[in-house]
Amino acid sequence: MQKPRELSDPFRDVEIDPGPDVKTDAEIRAWIRANVTTDFHPCGTCRMGQGQNSVVDERFRVHGIERLRVVDASVMPRVISANLNAPTQILAARAPDFIAEHAQLAPQNPPFAFESA
Repeated sequence: MQKPRELSDPFRDVEIDPGPDVKTDAEIRAWIRANVTTDFHPCGTCRMGQGQNSVVDERFRVHGIERLRVVDASVMPRVISANLNAPTQILAARAPDFIAEHAQLAPQNPPFAFESA
């Protein structure tokens, strides 16, 4: 592995991580083990659906177990390409209606300020 180059332009500087002292493959692996973590946004571990690999149905009910539901990001069938916060809040907002067996509300079409009349 090469030594980090000293750069002189205003947009780059010397290597910060893992740093100029980490040179060999073993040192790089050790640095990765000590410093790399996840984003702690797991999803898909209790995926929603009807297939063999699904855990909950479309109303968050766990297949084969009465009166048990899972309502969190784990029910998302796929990892999304954005933060999980908003979709998880939507799941949590919809779950009480399913639990109380309320009918779905009619769709709303509110006007937007930028639409022309």
